[in-house]
Amino acid sequence: IEGSGSGNGIKAIIDGTCDIANSSRSMTEKEIKSAEEKGKTIKEITVAYDMIVPVVHPSNPVKNVTLAQLKAVYDGSIKNWKQLGGKDENIVVISRDTSSGTYEVWHEKVMNKTDVRKDALLQASNGAIVSAVAGNPKALGYVGFGYIDSSVHAVTVDKIEGTIENGKSGKFPISRKLFKYVDEKHLSLEAQKYIDYILSADGQKLVKEAGFIPVN
Repeated sequence: IEGSGSGNGIKAIIDGTCDIANSSRSMTEKEIKSAEEKGKTIKEITVAYDMIVPVVHPSNPVKNVTLAQLKAVYDGSIKNWKQLGGKDENIVVISRDTSSGTYEVWHEKVMNKTDVRKDALLQASNGAIVSAVAGNPKALGYVGFGYIDSSVHAVTVDKIEGTIENGKSGKFPISRKLFKYVDEKHLSLEAQKYIDYILSADGQKLVKEAGFIPVN
């Protein structure tokens, strides 16, 4: 098992150097063409959905933000809750560390690949963000869908609620599918058994426990 990013995984399945490639994006037209030129029959399998939801302290009156406002908060353009319809208080910005997959989604979907403000309080896990936001009425953070509990309040984005249905459909602005890619012509029995397990009830239970949205 090697973790090196979606692009490297797709390259490996095209080159025939791996049995299964994990990816958080679909193959590009260039990659599909490359696979065809090498005689590969690549199959895309959706195994989970991911959704990153902004959270605030339950006492915070702000219930909705736009995607543009989220970017402005995290790049430092917006610094006061009053600018979002809340109290006249500075926003305490809480983010994941840059090595996190959750951060990667946020960086792409919200920040348009620009940097998060330097004074953001970086946390090492989704659970740590929940704890930090739950303990600070001025805080704004973001967590994977599976980590939301009653100690924080999930904020809607562009008035769209972070629900399983909206995550699966892609309607929620900060959501994506998670894929596994295989070469159907060279799919081993072991690899097929693994794919079957991931899509089974037991496998999808693990997907949910990991904080993702099951496909079933």
